[in-house]
Amino acid sequence: MVLKNDHNFIMSNNFFYRGGNIQGDSKIDKLKEQATDKEANLFFSLCDNGNDFIEVEKFKEIIFNSGLQQSDDRLESLFNKLQVQKDNISFDDFLNIIRTSPLLVQKSLRGELAIPDFQDFSQNMDKIYEKVKPNTSGELASYIPPLKEVDPEQFGIAIVTTDGQVYQRGESNVDFSIQSMVKPFNYCIALEKLGLEKVSNHVSAEPSGRQFDDLTLMTRNMGGSSLKPNDRVPFNPMVNAGAIMTTGLINPEDSPTERLQYIREEFGRLIGWFKPKDAAYYRGQKIEKTSKIDMPRFNKNVARQENFTGYNNIATGFLLMATGNLPHSGTEIEEDKHKDSEYEFDFHVEPGVTNALKLYFSLCSLEMTAKDIAMAAATLANSGVCPITQDRVLSQRTVRSCLPVMQMAGMYNGSGEFFQDIGLPAKSGVGGGIFLVVPQLMGICIFSPRLDLVGNSIRGLEVAKEITEKYLVHLFDGTMTDTKRIDPRLPIARWRANNCAEAIWAASNGSIRTLERLVSSQRNLEVGDYDRRTPLHLASAEGHIEVVNFLLNEGVQPIPDRWGGYPISDAKNNGHNEIVDIFNKLNIEYTEPLHYIEDKDGNTDEFAAYENESLVIELLFAAAENDVNGIRQLVAQGVPVHAGDYDSRTALHLAAAEGSLDAVKYLVFHGHPLYVRDRWGATPLDEAKREKRDSVNVFLSEMMK
Repeated sequence: MVLKNDHNFIMSNNFFYRGGNIQGDSKIDKLKEQATDKEANLFFSLCDNGNDFIEVEKFKEIIFNSGLQQSDDRLESLFNKLQVQKDNISFDDFLNIIRTSPLLVQKSLRGELAIPDFQDFSQNMDKIYEKVKPNTSGELASYIPPLKEVDPEQFGIAIVTTDGQVYQRGESNVDFSIQSMVKPFNYCIALEKLGLEKVSNHVSAEPSGRQFDDLTLMTRNMGGSSLKPNDRVPFNPMVNAGAIMTTGLINPEDSPTERLQYIREEFGRLIGWFKPKDAAYYRGQKIEKTSKIDMPRFNKNVARQENFTGYNNIATGFLLMATGNLPHSGTEIEEDKHKDSEYEFDFHVEPGVTNALKLYFSLCSLEMTAKDIAMAAATLANSGVCPITQDRVLSQRTVRSCLPVMQMAGMYNGSGEFFQDIGLPAKSGVGGGIFLVVPQLMGICIFSPRLDLVGNSIRGLEVAKEITEKYLVHLFDGTMTDTKRIDPRLPIARWRANNCAEAIWAASNGSIRTLERLVSSQRNLEVGDYDRRTPLHLASAEGHIEVVNFLLNEGVQPIPDRWGGYPISDAKNNGHNEIVDIFNKLNIEYTEPLHYIEDKDGNTDEFAAYENESLVIELLFAAAENDVNGIRQLVAQGVPVHAGDYDSRTALHLAAAEGSLDAVKYLVFHGHPLYVRDRWGATPLDEAKREKRDSVNVFLSEMMK
């Protein structure tokens, strides 16, 4: 872009150096001659301080800040390449690295992972953790002796996204007994082995409204079709009867040890544990039996104690056999060894019952960490594909069949209230864990052993509630308009931009139809931008009298902007007297804006017009909040650093006004003009002086010499 002024700058080995603004062909244009626009923009965005290289440590830092971990096997090839690099990465080296690394790397650098603003997300989760930690109410589970011995103060949170981003806090790597949290995964394995139709012949999918361990089965004519008039099956796989039933359906012909081993291996695939690395596995092919797979830990002592105290479960097992649900072993009655005795006979216990119960107790006794379970939950969120291995562990149909049952019955007798408040499929266990699935986004696990009267972790419930009060993740959040909660799928700056940009641009362009649509969707038309400029300000500034009347009729109130200016001031300054008259009739006391302009006749640069107006607003929000990473990601997408909004405000104006020195430096070193002026004629330096941002003032003054 050719700029209005002829203020020269000094070219060196860097993109530019101290002397002023970009003229003619820029460095980025030269980069685009050697690579694609996307590659050139990405490299340019990663260079700091005007350098024409990327610092290796900075490159790694950005990868890790995106939520990916160095232990992630998908990044092994990337880190192998970085090991042979010196301190800096040239453009040629950069092209070689990203072209031969997984696409995941570029997505990470561009902020295109499942949660793009992972640093902000992590900070918010830290706040939630600290807020919930003081809650020490509740009691440990008492009916299984080993569960009474755990440390009640333990508290951990783990979150894994569908892209494999990981957040951990507290005791997230502590093994704990998963107990009933195993039920959805057993159900999924049974569905994979037999299919929904066959499994449904033995267990239904209806909420019971009863205690989770009741000795009660559902008569089929209560909730669906029946093969027999009095056919009785467990209500759903989340109650104990249903869980024992699904367990009994998994490989009944094998020994209990073989069945336990098989299910543990399937858990290993859900979690993404495997060694050594197998090329066939990376290509999405099924792991062979010979592959070495890590598996969840089995606590034999807990399983034995479950056996000694689980009388209801034992009775349920025999009830399931009596109703023809559990597969019969086919064992024939042998000849009576006591045939000569008047009173003695051989007492037979059906092996199908004992084996199913033994396996069920064993599975409830598996131990995992919150991170393990969060990864398994993320596999469910990812439609059955493990995020870190890309192995399809479960079919899409299996996941779709499991998640609704979880949301109806996964939280014991608190399932209905939980789903109403939290709105996510979840499963708890009396070992103190709760895991949640946010479809197509993330899996969450909270571990804290103190339980409420229903059997759910109290801290776990509170964390889940805090998450849904902070973020738009409730399955039915799409039915409401909410400008306070954050959409984690968007960068923070974009979320803020989305809340105001469309309305302000519509008002600026005089589009009543757009504003009518926003009103019908209950959008707040008083929401201001980074300068607290509202649609009413812009409609007044541009002289759109019909828009002004429309907004006032909708109850929009005139409020002051950053400088204390009301919409009437915009109308006055631009000669829109009819609009001035409208505001005068409202009998509201107005203040005049306090703009500061040091040199109206000084140098003037042009801002860049960019077709994607929302991204321009996003850029300015990021600059106002000193979100250098957000700015960088937008530059990587090709957004000009000096793009201007409806007020001719640029990112440098906002960064200077807010004292965001890091953002100021990034913008300047990436070619932002220094003398660009806003609607009122103010430069970024004027903004820094007006707001008394001393450090920004010094830096910009030096750059202008």
